[in-house]
Amino acid sequence: MDLEEPEPIEEYVPGAASGRHYMSRLCHLPDGPWSIDVIHVESLPPLHGSDRTWPTREEAIQAADKLVADLGH
Repeated sequence: MDLEEPEPIEEYVPGAASGRHYMSRLCHLPDGPWSIDVIHVESLPPLHGSDRTWPTREEAIQAADKLVADLGH
């Protein structure tokens, strides 16, 4: 019998950085690291995440905030 790989868990997290509102889609496996799949920023095309991962949800949210904030620079 084949063991099925666990499905990634997706979580949508709203945020605001540098005056821009956004919605990030974070993914993780149970007990696994978090990654940013995509960030939807108002009035801009979606930003796709990187290959980076973070050990906690909070660190992934901070990274999404930084990516959006860096758009203004």
